[in-house]
Amino acid sequence: MKKVSKSMIAIILIMMSLSAVSGTNSFDKLMKKNLQTLRVKNEKVNFVEVADNFAKIAENNPNRFEPLYYSAYSYIMASWEFYDLTKKTELLSKAYDAIDKGLLLSPENAELIVLKAFYYQAMILTNPQKFGPTYSKKASELFSKVQRIEPSNPRAQFLMAQNTYYTPVEYGGGKDKALPLFKKAAGFFKSQETSNYLSPIWGEQTNNKMILECSK
Repeated sequence: MKKVSKSMIAIILIMMSLSAVSGTNSFDKLMKKNLQTLRVKNEKVNFVEVADNFAKIAENNPNRFEPLYYSAYSYIMASWEFYDLTKKTELLSKAYDAIDKGLLLSPENAELIVLKAFYYQAMILTNPQKFGPTYSKKASELFSKVQRIEPSNPRAQFLMAQNTYYTPVEYGGGKDKALPLFKKAAGFFKSQETSNYLSPIWGEQTNNKMILECSK
């Protein structure tokens, strides 16, 4: 009986190991597939569909923050495509929920904090008078936090530069003030971590376009 018991235990352990490996492979396969769709160049991306896909991956992998991150990012990007404020708010609400769930799993994650600042910037555009003062302050506080955690984060620098660009000249903004900030972000983008396929890489293309725009 002891031999049988030991054999059964060994089989169970092997099956558990294979199941874990299978789960990891499935996660990677789904993440890579949807990231490929999200990152495709020169083609129209269905951000809502991709966001929903990442949300499903997150549901099946409750201990992983990455699908929550990309779900939130995709919902934010999707919100730019709708003029209807109700739809915009609905998508941004989903983004906010995903970000907060991600931060529960990884509280000091610089990329998630940047994404939350990005969310606030998107929310401002839904109602500038209502959200402008409060959410601008919240975004600035988050950018300051990221600079303490990861000073060379390219997406934080890019979004701060963009904020300066769209700030009126009389309030310290404009393209002349923004140009050196975009150039600084460009340097950060060149040295960003890209070996891990899950690492965020968004923002560089737009940053380069803004450098050209500010240089005119």
